[in-house]
Amino acid sequence: MTDIDTREKIMEAARILFADHGFEGTSVREIAKAAEVNVASLNYHFSSKEKLFLEILQTGYTECALQLKSMYEYNQGNLEQTLIDLFCYFLENSPDLISHFKMMMSSQHSHHLVSQGSSEDSLYGPPGGMLIAEALKKEVPQVSDEDLIWGMRTIFSHITHIALIHNCCMKMNNTIAYSSQQDLERGIRKLIQMVLRELKQK
Repeated sequence: MTDIDTREKIMEAARILFADHGFEGTSVREIAKAAEVNVASLNYHFSSKEKLFLEILQTGYTECALQLKSMYEYNQGNLEQTLIDLFCYFLENSPDLISHFKMMMSSQHSHHLVSQGSSEDSLYGPPGGMLIAEALKKEVPQVSDEDLIWGMRTIFSHITHIALIHNCCMKMNNTIAYSSQQDLERGIRKLIQMVLRELKQK
């Protein structure tokens, strides 16, 4: 097994344990056992539990930002379709999305994430936040910075929330009204259009 394989195995095992038990509730020995490596190997690759925790979050953050950039380029600058593709990406990667959010909610250490992330997104928060903000500004050049960040966060948080709720509740319960993926995508498109209208009225 290569060093890269070992790192990935440790990170995958730790991600699940951190999500289920939080930072404080997960020991280095438990992670090593779940990853089927010894503690010395874990310390060699990550040096501390905190660094492992932050690297898992940072890896997910960076991957999401890169995926969003790739989607935007593929869609030739079509923001609405890019955000629908982001929603689909969250649905397809629901275990990762859920566990990363559980990690972020479970520990005091997650607040270091953005400060250690890409400088482009450090002022915006969500992964790919700067890209979304710049795309909104192309649609509404006169928008203020405050309204721009409001628009970006409103859209991103809605997409993330709906993806989480769909994966946790909606897809297993067909009695919930307007809860199919197609219904939710229509709702996201409506929200994006509403945000753009609001920004244009400022």
